[in-house]
Amino acid sequence: MASKYCEPCTARGMTHTAVRWCSECVESLCSECTEAHKVQKITRNHHLIETGKLPGRINLSFNCSKHEDLPLDFYCVNHDAMCCQECLPENHRSCKNVTSIDLASKNTKQSQSFVDFQEQLSFIFEALYKLKNKCIESDSRIEQQETQIRKQIAKVKEGIIKQLDFLEESLLKDLTEIKDKSVTRLTRQEKDIGDLITSSKVEKETLEFVRDHGSDKQAFVSINSSKPIVDEIEKKVDQVIESFADTNLTFVESVIKEKIKDLGSIDFKETPGSFPFVPYKQRQSQVPVVLKRTHTSYIYIYDIYTKGEDLKGVTGITISDNNTLIFCDVNTGKVYFFDEHDNFLSSISSPAKPWNIAAIPGTTTAVMSGRTDPYVRFLDIRQRRFSKKVKVGQSGSGCIAVTKDNIFVTIKGEIQVLDLNGKVKRIISLKQEQAINWYISVCPNGNIYYSSGNAIHSITSDGCPVFTYASSDLRYARNAITDDADNIYVLDCESSNIHKLTSAGNLVDILWDDSLSEPYVFCFSKDFSKIYIANKKGRTVSVFKKN
Repeated sequence: MASKYCEPCTARGMTHTAVRWCSECVESLCSECTEAHKVQKITRNHHLIETGKLPGRINLSFNCSKHEDLPLDFYCVNHDAMCCQECLPENHRSCKNVTSIDLASKNTKQSQSFVDFQEQLSFIFEALYKLKNKCIESDSRIEQQETQIRKQIAKVKEGIIKQLDFLEESLLKDLTEIKDKSVTRLTRQEKDIGDLITSSKVEKETLEFVRDHGSDKQAFVSINSSKPIVDEIEKKVDQVIESFADTNLTFVESVIKEKIKDLGSIDFKETPGSFPFVPYKQRQSQVPVVLKRTHTSYIYIYDIYTKGEDLKGVTGITISDNNTLIFCDVNTGKVYFFDEHDNFLSSISSPAKPWNIAAIPGTTTAVMSGRTDPYVRFLDIRQRRFSKKVKVGQSGSGCIAVTKDNIFVTIKGEIQVLDLNGKVKRIISLKQEQAINWYISVCPNGNIYYSSGNAIHSITSDGCPVFTYASSDLRYARNAITDDADNIYVLDCESSNIHKLTSAGNLVDILWDDSLSEPYVFCFSKDFSKIYIANKKGRTVSVFKKN
């Protein structure tokens, strides 16, 4: 809240009414100090706002919430957090991507993150007002339904007038109690929603003020400071929506009037709200700060020895929980098994041309898709044999990915989500222009990545877009994998390199090695110390270790 008195004058023991407020200095100024502010070299470009145009509540503090006397000078990309000089050694000593607030906040008001934050607030406001209107509609409907039910009760009363007095009193009491209970609950929900609207309005006014009058630095600090508050508001909105239900009252008339013991009953029915609410965070990319390039490198060790069995096109590769390396070759039609030391164990023939393979976490089972085969085939890793097959489409199933609970298979522009027995649970539809090339993967937070030409797309488990990464250096994306820090690695077949991205889709580094040539598919070892790459158009599997 801005002071109504000039703060420089107050510091000198004088009391002059403030007429302007400086957003950079975060202090109120009288007319004399305002004129001085406009001409001094260090302050002449500051933003001065009439005090009458200031929002009632606004938070533009630059200081650390933990160390209140210290300003927020740094931004940690790894933790997506602002920090002061005390926080830096305490919580970010090992973080490699730490930059200054001044650098990180450059052009913030023109950044996608600022737009996203505006959209998030608008999204919350829209949901809250829809919810409030629902409450008002339900309240009005209940009042109308009460009137209608009273008419129905009166009509029944005409036929059973001798028994009516007691029964009518009892039934109307039930009706009133149920109606009052519902109205009380709706009134309480309206109040909760009103409180959330008030809280959201504060954040919205702050954001609009910063947008119109604040500096980039203040915009950056504002959205990062307000983000936990807005996320908490959004969480409460989600909770209110989950608890909200449309309420309807209907009258149930007794059938046999001769033997009637009551006039009927009030049927109280609640149905969950019908409008969808997907928390904005699931649809939103993270703050796109320009990252410092951190060089990551992997060095070539050796090629996997297959004991005389020639590889002609490895297109799928995975590692089981017991460190069994498994890959399939679309041209030889075989599946190959290797132990934890990369020693050849055996190979088996596939009933159809295999394309991709994935080991299900926590089991001894892998699932395999075919290039033209309409089945998902289940593979017993211990026995090294196929156990069953499940039909999933009219043509090739193409891409396949797994989690500990689900199997994900692509069929003609959609992703089928199966349970671990192969039964379809739901279907995720994809944009027509984003047809999947050959591969999908599921990251630890549940988001799905899939390749499409020279781009990699990320969506939530419900199909909402998270980000799209495209680059002139990414010519033909194959599969994507994640490391233990949730970084994303995208394999480029044509450029023979690997694009390392953050979980938000920002480029961190481009990796390459002279030994890498037209790679088809890759995966990490269980401890992330090695990468197995189907190299040279899948004619060999090369092993690289982290340098």
